[in-house]
Amino acid sequence: MSAGRRLGAALEHPRLPLAVALLACLLVAPALRDGFQLDDHFQRYQLLGHGRPPIQLFVFYDGDATENARAMDRGTLPWWAAPDFRHASLRYLSVLTMQLDFALWPDRPEWMHLHSLLWLGALVTAAAFFYRRILGATWAAGLAAVLFAVDDAHALPTAYLANRNALIAACFGVLCLSSHARARESDPPRRTVLSAVLLALALAAGEIALSAVGYLLAYALFLDRGSRRERLSALAPHGVVLVLWAIAYRLGGFGATHSGFYLEPLADPVNYARAALEHVPALVMGQWTPLPADLASGFAPGSEGARAVRWIGATTIALLVALLGPLVRRDRAARFLALGAALSLLPIAATGPQDRLLFFFGLGCMGLLAQLVHGLLASDDGLPASGWWRLPALGLVALLLIGHLALAPAAAQLWLAIQRRANERMLSAIASVPSDATIAAQDLIVLNPPDYVYAVSAIPAVKRVAGEPSPRRLRALGGAPTPMEVERIDARTLRVRLDGGLFDLPFSRYFRSPALRFAAGDRVELSDFSVEVAGLNEAGDPADLLFRFGVPLEDASLRWLAWSDGAYRPWQPPAVGRSVRVPPPQGIFE
Repeated sequence: MSAGRRLGAALEHPRLPLAVALLACLLVAPALRDGFQLDDHFQRYQLLGHGRPPIQLFVFYDGDATENARAMDRGTLPWWAAPDFRHASLRYLSVLTMQLDFALWPDRPEWMHLHSLLWLGALVTAAAFFYRRILGATWAAGLAAVLFAVDDAHALPTAYLANRNALIAACFGVLCLSSHARARESDPPRRTVLSAVLLALALAAGEIALSAVGYLLAYALFLDRGSRRERLSALAPHGVVLVLWAIAYRLGGFGATHSGFYLEPLADPVNYARAALEHVPALVMGQWTPLPADLASGFAPGSEGARAVRWIGATTIALLVALLGPLVRRDRAARFLALGAALSLLPIAATGPQDRLLFFFGLGCMGLLAQLVHGLLASDDGLPASGWWRLPALGLVALLLIGHLALAPAAAQLWLAIQRRANERMLSAIASVPSDATIAAQDLIVLNPPDYVYAVSAIPAVKRVAGEPSPRRLRALGGAPTPMEVERIDARTLRVRLDGGLFDLPFSRYFRSPALRFAAGDRVELSDFSVEVAGLNEAGDPADLLFRFGVPLEDASLRWLAWSDGAYRPWQPPAVGRSVRVPPPQGIFE
């Protein structure tokens, strides 16, 4: 038997789903030693009995203006946050799995990571059976399963305990699709109900499961049998689940309000549409090229970098249309995968582009790539025979296979290393915050943190879990990696000019939507602390700020720190009438 036939036989082997699941877990196994990372520390704080009830683990801020004012005064919300800022996700099923972890082994994160690995294995197994259901027991289905198993986009959600919800939601979502396809092929009503139950479980795990709905619609259009009415009627149980979930979502107060990083499509369709035009090209780029979608969040809006990401994404889409067009036109399964993948982008386009959102988009894309490889190697593939299409297609497919089979596993290790390093930098910076007993009675004034979430609001959570005292209140004069000039106006007042403005990067808008603009003269009043917007930059963002304190800046109730070389260091305000220049801080992800 030739090598090609042996490879084909291996890809068609009945045990391939288990083999690719093991492969996926082995690739991410280094995460077992990574402990708690980034958002995990916030969740650990809550799961150990601090703050909100543990079941509300993903209710970060509920939009209550009174509670937000308290959080802003404490400093767990920045002074620039929208008064009714809300970010709350319905992920109760995922929360239960984390509560189980903390009930069984609260101080053993390696066991928690193993738990996540099991969900990854279950997801990849489900995907392998899904491909066999859609593409048949062919080597194309096996190749698709391998491509999905080694996709580097799965590394972070597996290594990141706080992101386990995406694994669980994707697993149940893929099982829902396979169950629906099987039900429509053999027509037992109970399986249709089972598929709807699986969708309910997926939605209870995380909002990313909404992407599965796109595949259900695509199946009804291209693969289901019967009249159009019969095909749509088969989705009625799923429709009931979706309506009930939407009602629970609305009545439970879930969603996002006035965030510049998380949008609610139905509540804010105009801004969502504008954001989707930016996010979709980045997401497509992240799935099909070695460049991550996360790159889009590293550039200021309108910058050369942001334009480059948009151009690369648009070019990638154009090449994919030319490359996959002939396959999609001739093959119903390809049309199903293409439309399902395209529709799966709509829910995830509501947040900043990140590779860790690409589970459902990757499901369709890897199936299409495997189909294309199979078609190009088949003797009667029905694809264009002319060299103007076939030769470039062969070259592009070869590059794609190299990227997704050879480079993706290495990229997964790189993602794990980046996450590990970012967490180490965050913990190192927080460790540099003084832990003497006096700080519990002091306001900690942070001059130039590179971001607010990980560099400021994480301080109390990490300190208290470690049994160390934390500051009475937190204050930050900025929250983005931009240079600043600090001028002492009088005994109690500082003037801060931010070169890049208060919202220098997309993530710095997390707490306040661009639609909720500051105006010159606006004031924010907190306990013994106020901020006045003295001037705006060309983008309309605050760039000139006056900070007034209730006591002289040298008062013992204030503890001043500045971020420098990845650590917080003591800082002294300049003398009255003097100013100092502060370089841009290096963020934990740089």
